Amino acid sequence: MNLEYLDHLPNIPEDIIKDIRITINTGERYTSQGLTEASSYQHFCSITASDKLKKFTESLFKFEHETHIFVLSDNLPVHMDNLAVRDIAFNYVIDSGNGLTRFHREKTDESVYEEHVIELHRWHKLDVSKFHSVYIPAPPRIVVTVSTLKERL
Repeated sequence: MNLEYLDHLPNIPEDIIKDIRITINTGERYTSQGLTEASSYQHFCSITASDKLKKFTESLFKFEHETHIFVLSDNLPVHMDNLAVRDIAFNYVIDSGNGLTRFHREKTDESVYEEHVIELHRWHKLDVSKFHSVYIPAPPRIVVTVSTLKERL
């Protein structure tokens, strides 16, 4: 299975959720890091986490990592994450957009072999080295994501 809930990790506290929403409204947005398809997705943006959120994720994840906030305003097409940066994502969904995460055998919409409605406010691990997509019928979808800095460890 490409999804694993990490229920040993605590929820993000409400004061940090408020901080995340402020960061979304004030933080610098960009489309991707490095050479990746995400740079062409107009409905995807990444925002660097605030110091408060970074401090919180550092208390949970004892490896070198980067923390970002993803804001998705429409469906995310079939893709694979930038494998030079990460092959596993540690995510926490704040607003779901009624999203459905799908895993694909190949880079086609028709090749779905696994799908999940990822629960709100639960840390989970996703294998983003596989083709996947996110259907978002009621955007936005807001996700805190922790990347392991794969090449830099």
